Amino acid sequence: MNRIILLLILVVTFSCKDEKKKETEVATKVVEKQYKTVKIFTSDDLGSWNKNRVNLEPLTDVEFRDAYRLFRNSVTESAYLTSGLVPVIYASEYRVSVVVKKGTNNNFFGLRLSGAYPDRVDAIFDLEKGTVVDYKTAQDFENPMATIEKLTGDWYKCTLSAEVAADNVRIIMGATSTERNVLSWEGTTESEVDVHIVLSSVTIEELL
Repeated sequence: MNRIILLLILVVTFSCKDEKKKETEVATKVVEKQYKTVKIFTSDDLGSWNKNRVNLEPLTDVEFRDAYRLFRNSVTESAYLTSGLVPVIYASEYRVSVVVKKGTNNNFFGLRLSGAYPDRVDAIFDLEKGTVVDYKTAQDFENPMATIEKLTGDWYKCTLSAEVAADNVRIIMGATSTERNVLSWEGTTESEVDVHIVLSSVTIEELL
């Protein structure tokens, strides 16, 4: 009789564990965020990028089309590439992604999604190790997140997201260095650092 009771207890215990596992799996699927594309920057947008003390040099014989070497031409002033304004919905969550790889003399990449200054979210990525060095918001942007995903060769997909306190945003990006703070990655560097970037991969998405 005792054996029968013990078997019943074991059956109930394992059944409960199995149900909890299923509930966890369902919950994980539920919280997976879904985004819709707001804008994909194409080769037609090349002229709309504003080069602030940086240059773009086309790359050939690479895995991706529309790839460029993005390099600074100043070490004494801030240097970055910036997009035009993209309309968004205030207080909604947006993410920006871009395909990049380490440059000829540098492996740190800075990325920013910015509203009216100082509202923004910033991240620094290490394109040698494939890691996120740091990410942070300023002023009224909230809930930041940054990820990096390995692609073919030495290329990575870098992603940065936040809830934006803005009606329009712009993307700012460029090569940076280890000595820079994440919120000022575009500042002065010890040398004219560079990264390789696929401009047609730059995408802004909105959380559904």
